Amino acid sequence: MGKSMVARGKALLLSTKHGWEAMKRLKSGRLASSSKRLDICAMQFAHNFHLSGRPSISGKVCLEIGAGWVLSHAIVCHLLGAKEVVVTDISPLANPESLRASLRNSVPSVIRDILSPFEDHELLRERLEKLLSIHRFDFGVLRDLGIHYIAPIDLAQTRFGRPADFIYSNSVLQHVPCEDVPLLLQNISSALRPGGIMIHCLHLEDVQSGSADPFAFLSIPEGEYSRAWQSARGNRIRKSGWQEIFSKLENTHTEFIYEWTRKERKLPSRIDPSIRCVDEADLRTSHIGVLTRKNNG
Repeated sequence: MGKSMVARGKALLLSTKHGWEAMKRLKSGRLASSSKRLDICAMQFAHNFHLSGRPSISGKVCLEIGAGWVLSHAIVCHLLGAKEVVVTDISPLANPESLRASLRNSVPSVIRDILSPFEDHELLRERLEKLLSIHRFDFGVLRDLGIHYIAPIDLAQTRFGRPADFIYSNSVLQHVPCEDVPLLLQNISSALRPGGIMIHCLHLEDVQSGSADPFAFLSIPEGEYSRAWQSARGNRIRKSGWQEIFSKLENTHTEFIYEWTRKERKLPSRIDPSIRCVDEADLRTSHIGVLTRKNNG
């Protein structure tokens, strides 16, 4: 009874404009001092770019899918010299004010050094110092930097209306309901210029209990595993399923730049028949990095 009342009270609070804005500030503030610190996000980019043949996005148009609460990845693209960064999300979650904390909680020299294989170090320093001098970020300030935020937008239902050279998502695609995944990837792939690339980093565990029991959700019957659960916990598509989906994108070539498995955690005794896999290793794959290149011509 007590938990039910708390849940109803929380829902009522978030249904108000002031309650929702307070939640955005709280959530984005926590992330800006942890996983969305700019130096951490720069490390993520560097890791992926090293594994992808050290691409350059200087002077390029970038598209991020599912940017979330803190737009740190868009800032990394700006530091790397992107001409324009278009940031999208299915819900308007972003709180640009949190970017100041994301910057202030970071070590500037780490950002410069970790990104220097992909852009001139002096240009990185110049751009970073300009960012550090900004006292308050808002969407107008971001537009002046060439960063444009579009939300809400459902890219499974709407095509991105202009060409992009680089498309990126981090821990996003696993939250897209299964039936929407092919449509979304077809839509964004169609926007990719010849020679352009996409990098998608996916978390294939139950994101709500990844530490304790990451594969238990594979046993839940398909009829009980709703679209809401797919969005909240993960759509349960395994590595082989992602490989098949990406292989169907026209005029592209896809490879995995990394794949991690969890051998120390048990699998459920029963795997729901709706879960398509090729073997136990496929079930145990916890993270994958997907690199897709658009063919020239």
